[in-house]
Amino acid sequence: MQDGRRLAELRRYATELLPEYNDWVISRGYPAEQGRLNFHRSLVGWYEATLQAERPYTGDIMDYVTTVAAVYFADGQVRSDRFPMGNGPLDHLPKPVQLDERGQRMLVTLNQDDDCRQLLLLADYHQMEPAVIARALDREATLEDLPDEIADCRDAVTGDDPETALRYPSVIRIAGRQDLMATLAREAPDPEPDPESDTAAPEATAPVRDIEEESEEVKLRPRRRVKLPSLSVGMLIAAILCGVLGWLAYDTFGGAAPTSLYTRAFEPYPNLFATTPPQTDDERDLNRILYYYDRGDYRTAYDELLPTAPAYPAAPLYLGVSALALDDPTRARQWFAELDATSPYRDAAEWYDALALLALDRRDAGLAALGRIADSPGHPFAGRAGELLRG
Repeated sequence: MQDGRRLAELRRYATELLPEYNDWVISRGYPAEQGRLNFHRSLVGWYEATLQAERPYTGDIMDYVTTVAAVYFADGQVRSDRFPMGNGPLDHLPKPVQLDERGQRMLVTLNQDDDCRQLLLLADYHQMEPAVIARALDREATLEDLPDEIADCRDAVTGDDPETALRYPSVIRIAGRQDLMATLAREAPDPEPDPESDTAAPEATAPVRDIEEESEEVKLRPRRRVKLPSLSVGMLIAAILCGVLGWLAYDTFGGAAPTSLYTRAFEPYPNLFATTPPQTDDERDLNRILYYYDRGDYRTAYDELLPTAPAYPAAPLYLGVSALALDDPTRARQWFAELDATSPYRDAAEWYDALALLALDRRDAGLAALGRIADSPGHPFAGRAGELLRG
């Protein structure tokens, strides 16, 4: 959890680092028209990396921004062969996020309620403590009600479906990225005029009114009046910009087109105990390890699962899915191969192995594997494989 300091640093760095970054873009000969966008994307990546619960990025911000921006200028073409991941900029590249149809419906639901969206972004994307949120929203007097309101908002977005709840981390990440990109774009200083240009730029522009100058009050559940902080500028305009900025979350934070089938289809395998509580000590131990998996902390989940792999029949599957989530499809396939035809998790392993082939850009082999799954009567992933093949 954070107290808002990192967010304040992000907005400050967006102004302070820009001249040095622009000099770096020119020195490398990168196209200037892509410079500002890649600068903002890299800053958002840095922000997310510093908030990671396990192994947050602690290095120099300019090193991170220039290293990651170089990847974006190269159309996202980079792959790390190291595993587990280290703590350099390339070990903290923003993960591509793709939503299926149900996830996109969740995003629409989230964006329809500005009050809940604001609370959930502060709590779950920016990872702020309730006390910090209360101060930001002038809610100190009702601080004790905030955790319940946040939980109610989550329930409104996810419903009672465990599979839908699994999509929530991806949905909130997309919403958070859209909000930050909109905020950084809005607060960015105007580019310096080109002295060689024949078109004179206006000498001054009308100042943008700060949200606090508006002093407009918005209702939050349950029907309390609150003051929006300046942080919410991006939140208020995100719904308008969603159609323009949506592609940022789906495409530009990850790799290029060859793996688009993989990024569209990949979802972590659900926790076995989400619907059936563990019954034995071994199951309770596995469920404890899967706590990190459920949070999306796949590096810790992998490290915790690794020494216990022989003890749990499902461990190779979760190790493989964790490796896949950490952009190591080669290692993932090695784990899936551990599950033979007698394993109750073989069907799932076949599905994720097909996705791993796509992630490795072995498109023909991946499509062939999907075809075998789609043509297998009774295969639990046959429908999803068929949908993916149909495009």
